[in-house]
Amino acid sequence: MRRSVGWPLTIVSLVFIAYAIFGRSMPGLLVHRGYSFSTTASHLLLTYAGIYGTPLKIMIRYVMIFMVFGSLLQVVGASDVLVRFSQAIAGRFTGGLGKVAVIASALVGTVSGSAAGNVATTGAVTIPAMKRAGYPAHVAGAIESVASTGGQIMPPIMGAAAFLMAEYLGVPYGQVALAATLPAIIYFLSVGMAVDLYARAHGLRGMAPAQIEPLRQVLREGWLYILPIGVIFGLLILGYSATFAALVGVGLALVLLVVKRAGLRQVLAALEEAGRGAATLCIVSAGAGIVVGVMQLTGLGARLASVLVDLSAGSSLVLLVLTMVVSIILGMGMPTTVVYVLLVSLVVPALVQMGTAPISAHFFVFYFGVLAAVTPPVALASYAAASIAGSSPDRTGWMAFKMSFPSFIVPFFFASNPVLLGQGVWHEVLRGAVTASVGVFLLAMAVMNYMQGPLRWWARLLLVLAALLLIDPGAATDAAGVGMVIMVWLLQGRIRRHGIGVDGPTELPFS
Repeated sequence: MRRSVGWPLTIVSLVFIAYAIFGRSMPGLLVHRGYSFSTTASHLLLTYAGIYGTPLKIMIRYVMIFMVFGSLLQVVGASDVLVRFSQAIAGRFTGGLGKVAVIASALVGTVSGSAAGNVATTGAVTIPAMKRAGYPAHVAGAIESVASTGGQIMPPIMGAAAFLMAEYLGVPYGQVALAATLPAIIYFLSVGMAVDLYARAHGLRGMAPAQIEPLRQVLREGWLYILPIGVIFGLLILGYSATFAALVGVGLALVLLVVKRAGLRQVLAALEEAGRGAATLCIVSAGAGIVVGVMQLTGLGARLASVLVDLSAGSSLVLLVLTMVVSIILGMGMPTTVVYVLLVSLVVPALVQMGTAPISAHFFVFYFGVLAAVTPPVALASYAAASIAGSSPDRTGWMAFKMSFPSFIVPFFFASNPVLLGQGVWHEVLRGAVTASVGVFLLAMAVMNYMQGPLRWWARLLLVLAALLLIDPGAATDAAGVGMVIMVWLLQGRIRRHGIGVDGPTELPFS
């Protein structure tokens, strides 16, 4: 484990093993009867509640075959087609190559399900292109890392933790993928808005028409590459198992390999890469199994859930904020899969006890575990992008955090009302999607400091308050939030007309 993923998960696993053995010496709430080394080892090694528990089972049953599918699709050049497709859609707009990076990472994320893998795949193309278009190196790296991180929440092939979620919730993986669709779309809308505002504020234009292939030509040449992804999503929606859908996807990828005459050496290299990635994930899952096994053996999970409820003093909002902080801190040093497994046992029961819907509670900890990849001081996706961009990891990490910050509001939307996860009638889901989208747009304006020009401090504060008001599903809070936005918009327009404090570009952000 230490050789594969470093010290954080290794130390956590060792601490939990020590806790199982020396439980009698623990203080207060942490005390338990204590178990011998032999009993602890037997529980972790010879039952399905330890190393060979649910996390490892999910890796072997579902995730490994999806990793093979993604690797085969990369061999035939699917990533290149998706980047060209993104350029045809967004290249001509303001900040064109930044938006191309966002769309390309979203599309490649449907295949990879990995933040670091996404950065390595699309970042090698988009980051140098953004730098040539005028983006500073740290901004180009930040845009790519934030967009790539969203790959873990982008259906149909999400991060490994999503398969675990389906198991813990006792629902087909297709339901989890469908529930993730709206949050994923809103996440990428948020990132795209941040890129748009940055580009407008710094006068970055779109790509020249001569650099962009016609969309019809890209689709004519590349529809075969996109077909396997669509087939997998369609099979999941129709209710087929994730394993069957992935197997069909692998079959289609193999047909593509034959059609495109890929070399045997390329195929073997792709399979080797998938195998190495799967081996690492299995080791991570075994480590997560140790933690979960000790919590089940000692009853620690139930006790900590009770403590969190007491700490929140009966406030679900306080409990959600505590959960967010814990998720991000854990995610700084450990893979999303491990963070999710830990918090499912420690925090999710407390959230459910406070009235949060089970699917909302699971998605809440999963989402923030994902966002930890772009949260300093340990922002792994940002560091990977910084190495490609040749920029400072710290500057890249903080810029990525700034651009991703508006999406931090999204989990609070579906925690307070699960309509964003597709739980409700269509008009409730539509209203939730609109208010959440407006909320992240407002936060993006406040964070990026641009609405018809630079914003005054009070205008930024009002936009943040308006975004927070939109979280509540009530009509009164929605009306108050919209009223604040209209007031800021009118005041900003007046400031711009009179030339007060305007020293940047003055295009409207939605024009």
